[in-house]
Amino acid sequence: MINKRSRWPVFWLIASMLVWGCATVPSDMEPPKVSIANIAPKDFALFEQRFDVQLRIQNPNDKELGINGLRCDIELNGKEFGNGMSGERVKIPRFGSEVVNVEVITSLGSLLRQVENLGQAGNAANPDGNKFVYRLKGTAFVESPSSFKLPFDEKGEIDLPLGSAPQH
Repeated sequence: MINKRSRWPVFWLIASMLVWGCATVPSDMEPPKVSIANIAPKDFALFEQRFDVQLRIQNPNDKELGINGLRCDIELNGKEFGNGMSGERVKIPRFGSEVVNVEVITSLGSLLRQVENLGQAGNAANPDGNKFVYRLKGTAFVESPSSFKLPFDEKGEIDLPLGSAPQH
């Protein structure tokens, strides 16, 4: 028979296992694939600029992925561009995709670095001067029977229209 004093360690052990088990990512859950679908200027001020960025989120899993928010950092051509967050809730079907709107905020310095690099051929990130190479790094907040975070870190390219890059 278990006395009262020996019940508490058993109780705490079971309680901690339940909390820890509910807070971890399921072992068969792959992180979403995230890419930039569109970028549009929203608001420009001297020290801060805001962009409406549409992110395409692809679900590589065999079950629906309910996302109730995300945050991300964006690099363009190897330099920090800005960061953003979205509290938009979206359900992504198994092996499907959806677009999420994110407000990305940049600083004047970040924007000037991008303008300086625009069209410069010959650097490692942009050898031809006709594209932006981007990196998206962040976290998707997943809701399911237990909420958890799925990190993502994706790279891609955005082609500039022909003739838009100045030749040096």
